[in-house]
Amino acid sequence: MSDQKPVVFRVALVLLASAAVSYWYLDSKEDSSPQHEVVAQADLKDSGHKINTMAQSEVSAVKPHSAVGKTPATQENDKQLELEVVSKQFKAISESYENEVKFPPYSQPISENNLSYLEPNRFNVVDVPVLDGNSTASLSLDKFRFFYPEPVTVTLNTKLAVSNIRFEFYEPTTKEVFASQQTGERSVTVTPDENWPQEIRVKAMVDFEQGSDILLTDFNFFVPAAYLLSAGAPISQGADMVIPLMIDVKQAGIYRVRANLYSNDGKVIAALNSKSRLGQGQESFELKVHNSVLSGTDGHYQLRNWVIEKMSGFPGEKASFGVSEQDAIILEPFDPASLSQEPYTPSPEEQQRLDFLREAATQ
Repeated sequence: MSDQKPVVFRVALVLLASAAVSYWYLDSKEDSSPQHEVVAQADLKDSGHKINTMAQSEVSAVKPHSAVGKTPATQENDKQLELEVVSKQFKAISESYENEVKFPPYSQPISENNLSYLEPNRFNVVDVPVLDGNSTASLSLDKFRFFYPEPVTVTLNTKLAVSNIRFEFYEPTTKEVFASQQTGERSVTVTPDENWPQEIRVKAMVDFEQGSDILLTDFNFFVPAAYLLSAGAPISQGADMVIPLMIDVKQAGIYRVRANLYSNDGKVIAALNSKSRLGQGQESFELKVHNSVLSGTDGHYQLRNWVIEKMSGFPGEKASFGVSEQDAIILEPFDPASLSQEPYTPSPEEQQRLDFLREAATQ
């Protein structure tokens, strides 16, 4: 019994440490990672998911093996191997986090592989089995989040022959249908009403040649809470390039604005985000770019991939979203050499997390 106690203790330690690492990491990235209302929309390659996956691997790695038929020497070797695996996993996590905190959370370098940043309003099409699983079909939309008064187009995708489709748009909780259309075509476009709910479900009752089936999909709809009007000339502020924004706020509250900084030749440089309380009317807002992400750039930039979010102000209140009047805003030229070149210093909280991970990797 005493031989098993160290292993059980290590399992408990790893479970506790893994949970703490995941919580601390995801909490620290709250202001820098795009979020979606639907889990399927998220990019499974982001760091938060990596940590959760690693944590699961660690738990599997240290799961005590049956000692039946094993010599004490073999059992000791198994324990040592388990500890080595855990140490390697925590080392990988600590190295990943160490790379993250070289940059401030408001200005993180990204690449073309970071789809959750580059396509924050992407609608993921999911094929589902129809007609007893003999074939597949899906419903698709141009994006996940729509804004009044833009029309909404839903399309049925399938290789099967279709004779008739009835589309219904309804609120998922109350089941209230507020738009419907029957057609022999595979696409339908509806004009939204200002009073549509935020969460909308589409039901497509499809008559195929071989039989009938039903497909469902969801999307979000908003009357814009704010409109991004313009971006001013960037200015130097210590180690940061500061980009002033002008926002026309329709609903006062705490706003989080996200955008990606690009070079004018289309290469993505960094994901930017900032948060501020705004009153109703035209309000100023700032995005900051740290010198650490501007190395090798020529001072000609533009902003794209806007997410303008009015955050929930109290439990139960849903977030709202605004829109930018321009998909891409070209900034006035800026000299990166005008910035002070000191590196980013992790906050006390970030340093504490890093120290914790480093210590866990040496246990």
